[in-house]
Amino acid sequence: MTVPASWEFYKRESDKTLWVHICPKGDDLSGVAIRVNKWWKTRYPDYKMRICSKKEFEHVKRGI
Repeated sequence: MTVPASWEFYKRESDKTLWVHICPKGDDLSGVAIRVNKWWKTRYPDYKMRICSKKEFEHVKRGI
């Protein structure tokens, strides 16, 4: 059994973008991708989603 991955997100109102960093805890990320996609489309349908690295995610959160 694989351990599920988690993710963190930052919502930027200025350009309606969701920045998402996926924190893998196993090898199978296809299930995580499906869950993130479903969550995004039901909760934030008007936003664009960007999957990014941890480094890029921290820069976006800080406004750099």
